[in-house]
This record gives sequence, structure tokens and C-alpha cells, in this order.
Amino acid sequence: MSRLDILLSNIKPVEINRNAGGFIRLLALFYDIVVLSMVLFMVGAFTTLWMMVSTDSPFIADPIRTRDYIFNNEFHLYFINWLILGTVFIIYQYIYPMFKRQTFGMMFTDLTVVDENEQHVTKRKYFQRELLKIVLFPTFFLSFTKGRRPLYDKWSKTYLKK
Repeated sequence: MSRLDILLSNIKPVEINRNAGGFIRLLALFYDIVVLSMVLFMVGAFTTLWMMVSTDSPFIADPIRTRDYIFNNEFHLYFINWLILGTVFIIYQYIYPMFKRQTFGMMFTDLTVVDENEQHVTKRKYFQRELLKIVLFPTFFLSFTKGRRPLYDKWSKTYLKK
């Protein structure tokens, strides 16, 4: 056996841990918050404009008094406004990613949710992960440990991969 064969026989394959750690998850969360804030700001501006046009307020030239008038006399406009903003939030945070399997923050940081076989997750599995994330969000800090896997990923049997 030659010296080269001995050296090659001692080489072990290198395992690369592609699990997303805490810092890349925080970066994706930051991007999600920035994009969501911009979307909600634009939608909020349009719904506020809609409220101002739809009101019967005698104080239309004074935004503060108009706001008070709407709140006291036409509360349904506030309710519709918040209903629209809540719907946009749910679409951005849960519905859109269920079909694309990524939020915008995950796209910017090149993260993907996969199952234990490294296959793309089903919509049901993704929805299960998101529901567990709401309840178990404090376990997010486990992603800074060696295993890089929060409890909601373990329970839903998913991985967030780079």
C-alpha cells in the first residue's frame, strides 16, 4: 500500500451543518419586519384616506377632530380599517408563505423550510410549524445552541436550512 493510499484512507468526509442558526434567523426576522412595516404603512395610508373620504364629519379640515368624531360616531370605519390591516398581516405572515414556503425575509437570506427528509414541506406542515411558532416563540433562542433548532421546529419535524 502506497503512502498516498494510506493518507487517502484516513480522510473522513466533512459534514456541513446547513441548519440556520440564531443570527441568520434574526436577520430574516428583521427583513420581514421591515417589509411588513412598509406594506402596513402603505395600506394604512390608503385606509385612512378612505376613512376621511367616507366620514360625515363636520370637521373634515381638522384631522384631530375628525379622528375623534369618527371614533365616537362612526366607529365601524375604525373597525373596517383594523380588519383590513389585520387581514394584510395574516396574508403576509401566514397565507403567502404557505404557498411559497418562504417569507420575504427568508428569501433575502436564502432560507428554506424542509422536512426531516430534506424535502419541501407541505402546506399543512408549514401551517403547523407557524402555529407552533406562535405558542413556542421563546424557544427561538435554542437556535443559538449547537443543535440550531428551536422547539417549534423539533415538534413540527422541520428544519430551517441555509
